[in-house]
Amino acid sequence: MATYHVQFSDDFSQGTPYCDVQVKSSDGAILNEYIMTLDHFVDAIMSSEMQEMVEKKYRITGVRKVKRKIQRFVSPILPKNCIRHIWLNYEKQDQVIFIEVPRKRWDIRYYDSPMEQVGFPRLIFGYRVQGATFKNMFLLAVKDSGKIKGDTPLYKFPYANVSNGRVCMGGNVLPPIQEISQLATYHHLFFAAPSSNCYYGTERNESGIHDLRELYTKMQHRDFPEEWLASEKITFDQFVSKL
Repeated sequence: MATYHVQFSDDFSQGTPYCDVQVKSSDGAILNEYIMTLDHFVDAIMSSEMQEMVEKKYRITGVRKVKRKIQRFVSPILPKNCIRHIWLNYEKQDQVIFIEVPRKRWDIRYYDSPMEQVGFPRLIFGYRVQGATFKNMFLLAVKDSGKIKGDTPLYKFPYANVSNGRVCMGGNVLPPIQEISQLATYHHLFFAAPSSNCYYGTERNESGIHDLRELYTKMQHRDFPEEWLASEKITFDQFVSKL
């Protein structure tokens, strides 16, 4: 059953106010949309012509019909532990995929120095991909406090090479992908790349350790303490809305 949703403009600066009328299906899909003056809307109500605007489009006068194609977007096969997939531009195949990586100890390199089993907190990796090409990588931390949701607080990645949630890979380039599902293991490439001091400072965590080498050394064979995480002062939904 179709329903009508009407939104009135409260802007009188341009003369006669207008309203936006959307005809929606029972599942919420927009079937038709019309923009008309308030006078035409009242006339339509008074003469019971709202149904005729759908059945007899040629009888609409003083109304601008909004062209809208009803499109169905199907997500690709998503990678394991994917927590959100967003089409930024379907025609250009521009999309963002967020993947949860549980807290774990990783073998890494600090410049040329190997560091064994360094503790990392629970992480969210984000990948913005257009076609097969990577445009951005995002990295944020979260606490082990249940399922990640829109209102989940985000924390700074506590080490280096990340600023405002964006990863700096230096000269390292992520290989192109054939399928979105391949992203399930792309965080291994991040941990395999050597870490530098880029973007590291005491504001990145609450450990009080100024020297990154000292921090990596201290965290070998230890889980990263959640009380050391520094807040980004933003939720997951708020971060996504800025992309």
